[in-house]
Amino acid sequence: MKLTLLLPALVLGLIISTSAETFAFGGPPGGPFSNGSYFSNNGTFSAVLRGENLTGTLQFSTTDGAGAPVQLAIEDPETGQITLQDTNSGQGSTGTATIYYDGDTFLGNSQGALNSESSTMSINFQADSQGQGQQEFEQVNATVNGNPGYTLQVSYFDSLYLNGAANCKTSNAFPNQKFEGSGEVELQYLNFFDDTLGYPLLESVSVPISITGVRISNTTSTFFFSAVRPPSVNHYTTEFP
Repeated sequence: MKLTLLLPALVLGLIISTSAETFAFGGPPGGPFSNGSYFSNNGTFSAVLRGENLTGTLQFSTTDGAGAPVQLAIEDPETGQITLQDTNSGQGSTGTATIYYDGDTFLGNSQGALNSESSTMSINFQADSQGQGQQEFEQVNATVNGNPGYTLQVSYFDSLYLNGAANCKTSNAFPNQKFEGSGEVELQYLNFFDDTLGYPLLESVSVPISITGVRISNTTSTFFFSAVRPPSVNHYTTEFP
């Protein structure tokens, strides 16, 4: 009888001891003393990306909700002056991007989406390097595609533009959450060196990238939103009278 009563007491003591030890040396998942098994989808991250002739840094926040408030860059179409406008609505994910490619500096934005359950992180970013900006010109009796006798009207926006994405896997090593993966960056630019067309040509090139990063905060942050713009060209031809 004494043995029968003693066994439950030992089991109860073991449970209490194990539970106390768990919280003393680990704690609930995601807690300040846990092993980092689970992290919230809310957080701020820093990442480094690398490719051929390319390197850069990203810093962005992820969130389940509306996200932190952001500032929008509003450009006056008449003067070209940029003013900052605060918004309380926020965005699901906001961030910055600074990228160096082939001697040029690109500045822009980045976004991230974290899925803690599947241990995945998807990242997107856009950045530009301004060139001549908006330009227009007209050529009378122009040669277009090697054929003379046209009136050519051209409107173009000159910039270097990067648009990239990467898929990453996350790994948890308390107190850090890390991620790494691979993706691709597309560079868009205007080619002014083909004289046979009579106007610049929009071209692009793709660069594979690798990316590594780490969680730097468990809360979202507010980032300045940069107005980036890809290059574009529009041309109109009419026969020269």
